[in-house]
Amino acid sequence: MRPRIIGNQALASFDFLVIGSGAGGGAVADMLTKHGKTVFVLEAGPCFYDKLDDPTTQPIARHSNDELKAYVRNILGPDSVVEPRTWRAKDSDGDRSFIGDVNPLPKHVGGGCVHADLKMPRFNEDDFRFGTLLAGKYPGASFADWPVDYDMLEPFYGYVERTLGIQGLRGSDPFASPMSTDYPMPPGTKPYLVTKMEEGAKKQGITIFPYPSAINSRPYDGRPACVDCGFCSGYGCPSNAKSSVAVTMLRRALVSGKCQLQAETRVVKIVTNGRRVDHVECINGDGKTVQLKADQYVLSASPIEDARILLLSGNVGNSSDMVGRNLMFHLQTIGIGIFEERLHAHKGRAVSHGFSDFRGKANDPAHPLGGIVEVGGSQGALQESTFYTRILTTPPFQYDGLKFKRLMQQSPARERLCALTMQAEDAPQPTNRIDLDPAVKDLDGLPVARVTYASHDFESSARDFYSPKLIDLLGASGAKYAFIAPKDDVSASAHVMGTLCMGTDPKTSVCGPDGRFHDLDNLWAADGSLFPTSSGYNPTHTIVTLATFVAASMVFPGSPQQGIV
Repeated sequence: MRPRIIGNQALASFDFLVIGSGAGGGAVADMLTKHGKTVFVLEAGPCFYDKLDDPTTQPIARHSNDELKAYVRNILGPDSVVEPRTWRAKDSDGDRSFIGDVNPLPKHVGGGCVHADLKMPRFNEDDFRFGTLLAGKYPGASFADWPVDYDMLEPFYGYVERTLGIQGLRGSDPFASPMSTDYPMPPGTKPYLVTKMEEGAKKQGITIFPYPSAINSRPYDGRPACVDCGFCSGYGCPSNAKSSVAVTMLRRALVSGKCQLQAETRVVKIVTNGRRVDHVECINGDGKTVQLKADQYVLSASPIEDARILLLSGNVGNSSDMVGRNLMFHLQTIGIGIFEERLHAHKGRAVSHGFSDFRGKANDPAHPLGGIVEVGGSQGALQESTFYTRILTTPPFQYDGLKFKRLMQQSPARERLCALTMQAEDAPQPTNRIDLDPAVKDLDGLPVARVTYASHDFESSARDFYSPKLIDLLGASGAKYAFIAPKDDVSASAHVMGTLCMGTDPKTSVCGPDGRFHDLDNLWAADGSLFPTSSGYNPTHTIVTLATFVAASMVFPGSPQQGIV
């Protein structure tokens, strides 16, 4: 099968080659083409959009509200049978303790922000200076200040909000840092579930506010308003009401005529000549190995795959021995309440509201650093019914079709469930890292990424501190029963950060303040891999914003704000 080429196929040479088409890569392509640069974007997965490069019509999304396609047939990929990762908590556990899905992100044009429900809070001012606030106070953790701060990124946050189209209400979060601009769209409809939770929050002194989201609450940029179909989290949007980078920034780059996107083309090696990248080696859609070139290169394949590509390339860019280290996942603490009345939480956006009261403050034992809390519910009739059918039958679990149908109709939990999910700050640790598994290989015969990861007491103690408070809030809101969901043995948060951390010292970081590798003159990183710390907020907005800043720094060294004027 020939790789699918989208965009200007007449382009024969390129200023930049971008590896990955997700939140980071798509944002980079947009900024570079906006300023006249020619860009070649390589994506390992397929494209589920038609007419993505057609300026006369909106893209046609080949997504659907189909649980079987999404979770059984694994349409978004990658398939852990042929592209697994391995996991262990520490080196002494041996080479690995698990093989399979380890925090995978979708593999297709647009990356993880296509399937995400695109909750888009900003980080706040303190999130960029935990080196100053926390360094040395938590043994084993490597908190560091970012080489950029909130004030530097604030205009870029606003630019991204306008470019993507983000709904929200400025000033509604009492813990948010100052914004110089309003959100371009007001919040969408408040679901009944939130009304119930607001009753309890008022009693607890908690402020619930509309969650900033890259989902249209009204028609925006030629795309329709969300109809609250309920299939946001884990699904691509069939109407393009969800403002993923694929149908906004990446599409704008393709429509410019300055960009070519080649899907089903997997970069497996970065080849250098001294301090410069000479070319990349790829496996394309028909299984052939090809070499592709540009003047300059950007790595935006996601933190785990970024590190894996560099390690497969012979440790490129790793004079500091920091490539792959300080891997971070948000430790999600989920409080679940079951109500006697129907809440209908599945009939709308996956998360429309949240609160930041449990984010906490550095060095305040009465309010330790936790994270923003999402107010949501249960979704997925098939998943729920399958679970209950299994526990109501005996091995070998012979499914009763009538019982399955009745369980879907009755929905013992889905209609009556509220889930409060805290995205707790994850301490960076050099021992939490990516390397190459010594024995397990993928379908192309290449070593897979091995994840070595264990939670630090920093985030575990925050989980212990805030768990009873989640239970109390559910009870105050009317829940009949409440409990804290067990912690995942293998992280599945889908929030992946670190591995190529940015900083000013080449001995302790991989990339500089502008995202350029310390070791190479023409290679940048531009995704969540650059994060020195994880914050306690959803990372997507900051991934897109930081990638936009990095790309603007390429075009306007020393004065990146010129890029968004």
